[in-house]
Amino acid sequence: MSLNQKIKKIRRLSLNEIIYRSREQLYLAKERKTHADFVQKAYRPDFNFFDIQHPEFLDWFNDERIFDLLKNPRFRRIIAEPLSGQKKEKFKKEFPQEFQLAIQRADAFLENRFAFLGVEFQLPDPIPWQSDPISLKPFPIGFYADIDIFTNENPGDVKHVWEVNRLQFIIELAKAYYLTDDEKYRLKMENLLKDWYEKNPFQTGIAWASALEVGVRALALIWILHFYLGGRQQCPTILRIILKLLYLSGHYLEHHLSVYFSPYNHLIGETAGLFAIGYLFPGFKGADRWAKKALSILEDQVEKQFHADGGSVEQATFYHHFTLGFYLLTMSFLRQNNEKLSQRMEQRVEKALEFSMYMMRPDGTLPYIGDIDDARSIYFSDPTHWDFRSYQCFGAVWFKRPDMKYMAQKWQEDAFWMLNAEEQQIFEKMQAKAPQENFIFLKESGYYIMRSGYGKEDHFSFMDAGPLAHGVFKDETPSAAHGHADLLSVEIAPYGESLLIDPGFSNYRGEYDWHTYFRSTSAHNTVTINGQSQAKQTGILKWSFAPDFKVLKTVRSSDFSMVCAEHYGYQRLPGAPVHRRCFAFVDRHFWIVLDDLFSNSEEDFDLAWNFHFNKDVRVVPERDGRFEISGENSGMQMIFKSLNEKEWMHHIFLGGKKPQYGWISPTYRARTPAPLLQIFGKTKLPLRVLTLFLPIKKHTDWDIEEKQNEIILTCNKNIYNIRLDDEPTIRFADKVVRLTANN
Repeated sequence: MSLNQKIKKIRRLSLNEIIYRSREQLYLAKERKTHADFVQKAYRPDFNFFDIQHPEFLDWFNDERIFDLLKNPRFRRIIAEPLSGQKKEKFKKEFPQEFQLAIQRADAFLENRFAFLGVEFQLPDPIPWQSDPISLKPFPIGFYADIDIFTNENPGDVKHVWEVNRLQFIIELAKAYYLTDDEKYRLKMENLLKDWYEKNPFQTGIAWASALEVGVRALALIWILHFYLGGRQQCPTILRIILKLLYLSGHYLEHHLSVYFSPYNHLIGETAGLFAIGYLFPGFKGADRWAKKALSILEDQVEKQFHADGGSVEQATFYHHFTLGFYLLTMSFLRQNNEKLSQRMEQRVEKALEFSMYMMRPDGTLPYIGDIDDARSIYFSDPTHWDFRSYQCFGAVWFKRPDMKYMAQKWQEDAFWMLNAEEQQIFEKMQAKAPQENFIFLKESGYYIMRSGYGKEDHFSFMDAGPLAHGVFKDETPSAAHGHADLLSVEIAPYGESLLIDPGFSNYRGEYDWHTYFRSTSAHNTVTINGQSQAKQTGILKWSFAPDFKVLKTVRSSDFSMVCAEHYGYQRLPGAPVHRRCFAFVDRHFWIVLDDLFSNSEEDFDLAWNFHFNKDVRVVPERDGRFEISGENSGMQMIFKSLNEKEWMHHIFLGGKKPQYGWISPTYRARTPAPLLQIFGKTKLPLRVLTLFLPIKKHTDWDIEEKQNEIILTCNKNIYNIRLDDEPTIRFADKVVRLTANN
């Protein structure tokens, strides 16, 4: 960051932020000075971290009465429905596949075998907690704030070492012990917790270097305790370790919430962890203060984290659910203890669940919009990437939503563990009903969804015409964000099969070219000019020059929907070019993309249309401007037609040496070769280009007649006449609809 950029960023700081950050630095200096003494004190048996109104708790904690302590409602509130033998057998009966998977995964963890974040590895025993799990090279040790987590000079991707230290995998060991009563799972879990406690002293090393990691780990410890207590036998020493770690985590989180540093999923994850510790363990010293402070922040933030239409302000569908999961946990804890919830939290969480419902593709997954890192706030088993149907169970029960039950499809494992039997009965008795609206225009988050229905073989599509992400500046001032430069990008799933997709996101640390490519405009299904992106990347996660945009027109009717929008991300280029796109779904049957590009210059521009397809899709060029797109069960006829009669070149990439040569990355570092069709050329502006996507399946036969400024489509006796003169129109079923922003 240049000196000028730093000055601009400092000038943007509010007085409250300056005061807050100053207090943070003063507290940090105090922590650094007292760190060694506090760690020594905290690890002594007489360390009293209990509410002063209950001096007896320390004695109970240090002897066999620790079991009475954990049953005392003055010390611990209800986490979820008690884990009885009946609930165990019910899980095995209702979730046989999940039960088998639980045992398989727990057995892998017995051998320290892991697979996450695009890597598979087996760690030695004992686990080197503070080392990169791939290279086994150690991260820097010492006081947590002295460890630079933002450098690429570390021995590996910090996400990998953090994932192990979140301890979420131990939830699965504790769950396996509860489900099987097999001592091997208990002993492994106990050894891991004891070893972690000894090897990762409070605020020491990489495991304490991020407040979000502390918050996620605290929630994991809470669920570990829940399943551990459901088993036949518990070791008092391990119970003491879990409780002390929870207290120390709360003590840490109270003073290190990312109020200004990262006020989105980081802040919410940290605050949810602080709330859970303070609320569920009222016998801790400071617990009431923690719970009240955290709940106040969560309530205040809910309308800042999610747009009015329910979408995350981070413009990343995975982080949408990461943040939403923390709210679902908070609400679940309150509901299990018969506490009243705030209306504003309930209303905005319901909208966030609605967003997830409407954006869900026919196969039950979400589009790969924005960044991803495999993070799960609600964790009980193998996190199935991009499948968040379990969240719809909460919406169905809490908000009496038959449409959410329809999208959930069944009672899911997350709901089984978090909700009680009465709530499950509510779900089972509810009559599922598909959502009624097929054309959903989420104007605040900027997603315009068009579908033929909600069945597995219905058509699904959307165009992105919204902000890059909240908090990104429109000048050269850099700011971190999880959104991508994807304005006017489209995604299409004919007959329920996702063919034209957002290719996802690769990595944060290392391989900077892969990091920047997947966030760039060329990695999305839209137009690039002179090889530039709509916004400027200035470092890992950082953007500047966030593009302005405008939605010019929307149309919704029973047989035609359209959105027309334009963006100004290229106006910093000579000639100040503008890209306008109209995206239409016609007769619930096929799609039209009409691109108009303008400039105030007579210069030629290098233009490129990028079309990213899913893995295993075949893209075969036919004749000029026509391509056959073939998926596993469906396909599309694609027609690309330019009105200035220019001959365009094209190239089909598939898994080349560089990231821009045909790759998708559905999850973190999980890069897979996939077709990229790039159509490109050099020309003057203005320019108008039409692209048609015509779905193909059995019994679908398109007859296509092309004229100079006209295309006539015939399919199953339906005729569609598309005229491409100054006012493009489509005529079908005795109606004429304009395909431009003009009314």
